[in-house]
Amino acid sequence: MTSAPPLAPLAPLTTSEALPLDGHLVHLPPAPPAGLATATEVVRDHLTRLGARFGPGAGPWRTGGSAAPARDRYATAGPETVIGLGGPHHARGTDLTLRGWPTGDPTPFDETTAQAATGLMALHGRANGGPRPLGTDYLSTLTGTVATQALLAAALSGLRGTPVRSARVSVTEAALFSLGPYVAAATAGDEPEEVPSPPYRRAARPPFLSADGVRFEVEALEVQPWRDFWKAAGAPAKDIANSWRAFAARHTRAASPLITTLAQCAARHRYADLLLIAERTGMGLCALRTLADRRADSDVRYDDDPWELRELPRDERDGLPARGAAPLAGGVSARFAALNAGKEVRAIDIRTAAGRRALAETVAEADVFLHTWAPGEAARLRLDEEDLARARPGLIYAWASAWGRAPEGPRPPGTDPMVQAWSGVADTVTTPDGTPAPSLVALLDVLGGQLAAESVLAALLARESGAATGRLRVDSSLLGASRVLLRPLLRGLDESPGTPPAATGLVAPTADGLIAVGAGAGTTPAELAADPTATWLGRLHAAGIPARAVVTDIAALPQDPALSPYFTHDGCARPTPPWSFS
Repeated sequence: MTSAPPLAPLAPLTTSEALPLDGHLVHLPPAPPAGLATATEVVRDHLTRLGARFGPGAGPWRTGGSAAPARDRYATAGPETVIGLGGPHHARGTDLTLRGWPTGDPTPFDETTAQAATGLMALHGRANGGPRPLGTDYLSTLTGTVATQALLAAALSGLRGTPVRSARVSVTEAALFSLGPYVAAATAGDEPEEVPSPPYRRAARPPFLSADGVRFEVEALEVQPWRDFWKAAGAPAKDIANSWRAFAARHTRAASPLITTLAQCAARHRYADLLLIAERTGMGLCALRTLADRRADSDVRYDDDPWELRELPRDERDGLPARGAAPLAGGVSARFAALNAGKEVRAIDIRTAAGRRALAETVAEADVFLHTWAPGEAARLRLDEEDLARARPGLIYAWASAWGRAPEGPRPPGTDPMVQAWSGVADTVTTPDGTPAPSLVALLDVLGGQLAAESVLAALLARESGAATGRLRVDSSLLGASRVLLRPLLRGLDESPGTPPAATGLVAPTADGLIAVGAGAGTTPAELAADPTATWLGRLHAAGIPARAVVTDIAALPQDPALSPYFTHDGCARPTPPWSFS
C-alpha cells in the first residue's frame, strides 16, 4: 500500500454538529427502583451524550393517534423499569424493559445480591480468601452500557427497515454474559480448569509495598522482564521461576497465589529505586492512585465522553486466548470459544504483505474494522484508517485502547490491573483488610469491550441516519471504562470530594452457607449464623429487603434452574447474549 496524502487533523463531533441521536427523545421513569438507578443513569447519560433529549420537554408517546401520559407508560412496576427511545419527529421508537432478576422473579434486587447470585462475588473473592463484594456498582454500570447498546441497535434496525418495538435486558443476564470465559473454563468438558483453593496469601500478590510506603502494581507481558526485575530486586531464582506461571495466568483465573519472598524483596527497596530497576529490565510498574488523585486529571474534571466519535475529512499480544489454550472443550480453548461465539475466525499474518492484502480483501466486505493494538502499531503495519479506507471507503475504523486520551506523561503497560491501579478503581476495590488492590477479575477489559461495542453502534447509526457523511473513526479505552464506572464517585469536584460510595450490604455465613443481604437490613452476622439460608431469604424478601444465597462455585451456575435458560452447551457452558428484541 502506498502512503496517502496528508489529511486534515481529526476533530471530535460536538453538540454543535449532527450527532447519532439528534432529534431522538429519551423517556425515563419518574423514579426507577433503587436497585436499577445506576443502570438507568448510565443509559440516560450515554444517550444524551449522543444527542438525544430528555425531560419534561420530551413529551408523551403517541400511539394510535392519542397521547398516553408518559408517566403511565414508564412508571416503575416492581423490580423493573421501562426506558423509551423515540425516533425523530416523535416517530414511534423502542421501549426497553430493564430488570434486575430475569422475568418471573419478583424478589427484591440490588447490586450486592446480583454479585452474589451470578458468581462475580466468588470470582473476585478467589484472590481475597472467599466471596467478597466489589464495593462498586459494577454490574449495574455494565448493564447500563448493555441496555444502551440495545436501544442503539434497535434504532439502527429501524433505519434499516425492521422496526423494533421492545427490548429486554436484565442485570443477571448481562452479568452472566460478562463472565462467559470464566464459566466456560470452569465447565470445559475435556478437563475443567482447576483453581487453587482459598485461603490465599494475599500479601504475596500485587500490589506490593515498597520500603518507603508506596503501594504499586507490576506488569510483565513476557517472562524475561519478570526474571530480570526480580533478580535485580534480590529474589531467589527458584521463587522467580515458580511465580511466573501463576502471575501470567492471574487474569484468566482471577487468582494469583504467588510466593511471599517477592513481596519481601520489594519491601527492601524504595519505590524510586524499583522504578529504575523496572526501566532497565522492561518491567511495568504503577503506583496505586487514589480517587483524590484521579479527580485532579483533566479528563475527569471536564467529564470527557467514554468514547470519541470522529468524522474524517471526505477526501502479537491481542488479549484473546489462543485456540489451544487450556482448558479445552471439544479440542478448542473454552475461553476462545466463549469469546468468539458466533464469529467467523480467519487467521491472517498481518506482518507480511500477503497477509495485509488478505486483510484488505476482508475489509472490503466489512462495515467496521476494530483493533486493540498498541499506539502507533496500526501505522507501522500500514493498517491505519487511511490505508483501509482505500479498500472500503465507507469503513468505520474503531480502536479500543488502554489509555485513550489519558493525561500527558509516561504511562505503564495498558493492561486491566495497571489501568485499575492508575485510574482509582483499585482505590474502591479493596481487600478484606481495607487495602486498595486491583481486582483480578477482568473488570475493565469486560466493561471496556462493551463500551467499544456501544461506540461502534453509535457510529453505524450516525452513518445510517446521515448524521455523519464522511468516514468515521471511533476511539474507546479502558481508562474511559474506568470513568464510567467511577463517575458517581468523581462528581461534584468543585463542591465536595465526590459522592460517598453506596453501602455494599452484608455477606455473612448462615447455618448452612453464605448469604448476601442488601444495605439497610439491620441484621448482624451473629443473627444470620443462627438459621439456614432459606429461612433468612424468606424473612428478608417478605420485608422487601434484597437477599440472595452466595454462589461459591461458578461451575454450578448453568445447573441452577433459574439460570439454566441463559446458557448453551457445546463442550462447555456459554452464557447467551443479554439482549432480546421484538
